[in-house]
Amino acid sequence: MKAVMKRLNTTRFMRAYLRYQNASANLLAGGISYTALFSMAGIVTLIIMTAQVMIFAFPLTRDTIFRDVNQWIPGAIQVDGQPGLIDPAAIASPSFTWGTLVVLVVSIMAGIRVVAALRVSIQTVFGLPQRPGAGWKNTLRDVCMFLVLFLGGILASVLGSGSVVVVQTLQRRLPLALPAPSGLINAGAFLLTGALTTLILAFTLRYLALVRAPRRDLWIGTGTLGFLSTALQMSGVYLAGSVPPAYAPFTLILTIVLWVNVLCRLFLYMSCWIANPPAAPAPERDFPQFSERPNFVTVSAPTSLFWPHDPLSGRIWSLAQEEAAWRLSQQVIWSHQDQPHHFATAAEKHLSGRPVAPSMMSQKLNRR
Repeated sequence: MKAVMKRLNTTRFMRAYLRYQNASANLLAGGISYTALFSMAGIVTLIIMTAQVMIFAFPLTRDTIFRDVNQWIPGAIQVDGQPGLIDPAAIASPSFTWGTLVVLVVSIMAGIRVVAALRVSIQTVFGLPQRPGAGWKNTLRDVCMFLVLFLGGILASVLGSGSVVVVQTLQRRLPLALPAPSGLINAGAFLLTGALTTLILAFTLRYLALVRAPRRDLWIGTGTLGFLSTALQMSGVYLAGSVPPAYAPFTLILTIVLWVNVLCRLFLYMSCWIANPPAAPAPERDFPQFSERPNFVTVSAPTSLFWPHDPLSGRIWSLAQEEAAWRLSQQVIWSHQDQPHHFATAAEKHLSGRPVAPSMMSQKLNRR
């Protein structure tokens, strides 16, 4: 049994799962979901304002748009006496005031917060350190990626869910069964939406999180998740249509929160798979500081500053981890002396994969 578990821990899926666990990706996905939940009012407002422009430009199609939106997201708009989250009278008004401008800015900022949380989470699971002095660049990158994700997400939703709505509408209005056309429409929409989602995911990793992954791993990982999420999205339209109208508004909120959380978990695991991390070592037990007071690194106890620890997170290292980090730091020094223009390796925190600087104890050993 031990041999089987040892062999299992060396597989790529298990190594990615261990990185997913050690990086606390579940908590990161939950943080993104809660950020999206608290920003949902602003995002919905932005969608409503976009719908106002469309409805004002094409007033004859207003009722059709409302019914189609309810078919995609049951309970979103109050139509034909059915309950909904949004009043159509609030959407149909094309007026633009200073208050509208403030709401627009707040809505965009809410969406940018979600994108920023996604960027930090991706960099965490890849073990990328935070770049110093990149504050305004990160903000500008978040704004640009918000626009790309917003437009790409709307287009992907229309391609995926819209084909299902078209087929259902034709089957209701025409007495004839349409097995071949509906299958072709769904297959075409599935391929187009999957390809578009794959491009969005790859674009997010490369230009939002600044991940330079090998191309083969990048396209295999993003392609798998892109087509998997497309299949879940298209099947979810059929399932959402069976919800009773009275429960649709509550189901809408719950569905969005769960959907964002599931997608974030899948996306972060896919990121761990693309990272293809080495096998994580077994947890060490040689932490003599656990019985002391305080048993963590703090400025209040200056002697604790000399314990082997990660200077970024404050996590205490075991003696074996400190020894390994010291050996790797020596390899960096000697490699840099032999080949000044080539960096061979760096000290690494084994669980997260993030490069770290030697601790104060390592610096003292180096001076000796």
